[in-house]
Amino acid sequence: MKGRKLATSIVVALIVLGVVWGGYALYQQFSPTEKALAELRAMPLVGLAIADRPDVQDRLRTAIREEERNPTTSGPSRPLQVVGELRRDVIAPMLRKADDASVVAAMAARVELVRHLQKADLPACREFAMGGISRPDKLDDEGQRLFRDVLVAMEAAYRSGRAGQPQPIPTRQQAGDMLRDAGFTKADFDKLDNFATLSNEASCEMELKVDGVPPLLPAGERGPFSRFIVAR
Repeated sequence: MKGRKLATSIVVALIVLGVVWGGYALYQQFSPTEKALAELRAMPLVGLAIADRPDVQDRLRTAIREEERNPTTSGPSRPLQVVGELRRDVIAPMLRKADDASVVAAMAARVELVRHLQKADLPACREFAMGGISRPDKLDDEGQRLFRDVLVAMEAAYRSGRAGQPQPIPTRQQAGDMLRDAGFTKADFDKLDNFATLSNEASCEMELKVDGVPPLLPAGERGPFSRFIVAR
């Protein structure tokens, strides 16, 4: 009789423990932190880079939780800082090895996005020109679609670089010469030198002008110039 009671109590304990662990697993899956992390993993390019560097997940999880507890009031959010480091340490090195076709395609996708933002959302256009859009979910439907197209094109370039060899990248001076060949004037270079002080409209205009350079260059220079821009 005692043995039966003991067995019954063990079964009950296991059932309770299973419910607790099951509930914890569900919490982990659907908590705001895990939801935000899942959204990042589902993004083109970013998700692939995270998969290549699984250790980044813990840093992102910590950054998301800290941001939820104490939101950043100025500058990039903590998760965005981690994504920025991911770009610098993982994505950019791969893009520097991407083939010409994929980086030229990525530049073309940028042109389409910037053209749309120039008409629909100048502040977001400036933000993109300054390094990236922190809240792409705030863009209109077309802006979100074009932003995703940019990420998809960049992911294709990333995959190319992951399987590729080092590719030629112009120096800053060589890139400047390419800009001149594409028709950039002293006034344009002055704006680039003082980019942070430009208005939303002027910075967006310059971003579009830079992204639109590849078709204006000789075929052999389009890939290297594009690589210089997308891997910066």
